[in-house]
Amino acid sequence: MSKEAQKTVQQHFGKKAQAYSGSSLLQSQKNLQAVLHMAGILVRDRVLDVATGTGILAGAMCAVAGEVVATDFTREMLLQARESLSEVDNITFVLADADRLPFEDGSFDVVACRMSVHHFASPRVAFREMARVCRRGGKVVVVDVISSEDGAKSALHNRMGKLRDKSEVRQWRRSELEQMLTESGLSVSGVELSHHTMSFEEWIRLGNADAEATAEVRAMMIDSIDGDKAGLQPEFKDGELYFTWTTAIILARKG
Repeated sequence: MSKEAQKTVQQHFGKKAQAYSGSSLLQSQKNLQAVLHMAGILVRDRVLDVATGTGILAGAMCAVAGEVVATDFTREMLLQARESLSEVDNITFVLADADRLPFEDGSFDVVACRMSVHHFASPRVAFREMARVCRRGGKVVVVDVISSEDGAKSALHNRMGKLRDKSEVRQWRRSELEQMLTESGLSVSGVELSHHTMSFEEWIRLGNADAEATAEVRAMMIDSIDGDKAGLQPEFKDGELYFTWTTAIILARKG
């Protein structure tokens, strides 16, 4: 990641650390339990949570793993995570970029990354790093919102996402994430899809969009209702605009 791009992401997440702790998608217990089930973490396992944010997944993994290491390259996020998990004794926090993980080859039994890849400037580099620090026979679990396999719908989804949040790089398609994981030397062995409905107002608040961008994205979202042009199933409920994310949990193994 370039220094300019890194600074943009750090500034954004530094300001929004506390708000992200309250995200309905990040706090979804259904999604967290599905991730833990897919990862199959054992009590003896050493686990790495890449781009931990405020430590929501890391905290859930601490309950089942022997040791958890949580990394993020935004200091404010790590401070929020450490405060939230201050009573947990099997976790370590490390300030680190996903592109340059400061760990030796094969250091972890399970490597996880949840709801962060769409902010990575170089996901292929990050996936190679995740594969590198995972032991042979270990697992890499990537969780993120995905865009439609339809090119036009994916493009519109991403246009709205970038307008709403300048730190967002791309909402990848499931097929693209699987391909990048495979190219990093991993073997995809399972995928679980789920859906999460969110209000437009919550989404905008988390993205820190200004009034002009908010109005433009809202108009685009409303226009996309006819024909579901962005693959987000937008709808009005009691006068409030909602849409539905599709989230993928992808399990890959290192041979």
